[in-house]
Amino acid sequence: MKRILLPVFALAILTACNSKPKTELHSTENFKTAAVYGDSVLDNNVIEIAAVSTAMKGEEKKDLKIRGKVEEVCQKKGCWMVMKLGNGDQMRITFKDYKFFVPKDLAGKEVVVDGYAYLDTTSVKQLQHYAKDGGKSDAEIAAIVSPKMEIAFEAKGVAVMN
Repeated sequence: MKRILLPVFALAILTACNSKPKTELHSTENFKTAAVYGDSVLDNNVIEIAAVSTAMKGEEKKDLKIRGKVEEVCQKKGCWMVMKLGNGDQMRITFKDYKFFVPKDLAGKEVVVDGYAYLDTTSVKQLQHYAKDGGKSDAEIAAIVSPKMEIAFEAKGVAVMN
């Protein structure tokens, strides 16, 4: 019995020594970043925010890494943010399973988001909720009366650039 357990134990130790530490998942060495929220964001295959509509052409969902400027952040708890697309439309970014949030003062900063873009129809109720969380006035919230078809994004990681 000892002859069998010893090799199994030795193999287990060698395997454990070869595995990469979990802290490496949050490495920011590829970007010069001020902070990373959620999963790490590597610097490969990043497109500019203006190219999202073109990248999405003919697709309902697409994995992307996007670089651009944050226009607005949820002022309640940082649970979403908005970036402007190249055509003047906006893209709302939410965070995978709401496992992380971003700082409420992120507006105006350049970020790289890693996740997937998708086509979404946002209901009037949800648009009004976003407007309220964004600090809009009661009049602005009441003016929202129709759903909106837009490109949305679910991020698994957000890197704030220096």
